[in-house]
Amino acid sequence: MVARSSVEVEFRVVAHVAHNPILHDRTKHVEVDKHFIKEKIDNGLVCMTYIPTEEQVADVFTKGLHKRQFDFLVGKLALEDIFKPA
Repeated sequence: MVARSSVEVEFRVVAHVAHNPILHDRTKHVEVDKHFIKEKIDNGLVCMTYIPTEEQVADVFTKGLHKRQFDFLVGKLALEDIFKPA
């Protein structure tokens, strides 16, 4: 399977590490955090949910977007106009 974005790749890696008890040497530095997070996932306190890249609200702050996508994501931020008369 080929990921459509770097965000999707990152999600897949994090999900794999969180659910896989055998860690690669390069991930040993996150072993303590991994065990903490895995415990929370196993206890049902944390649920890892995939969010499609088209709905990543943080992209407004980190990427150049087409106007339509920008307006869609800004609408999800629930911003208030601080200059609007009260």
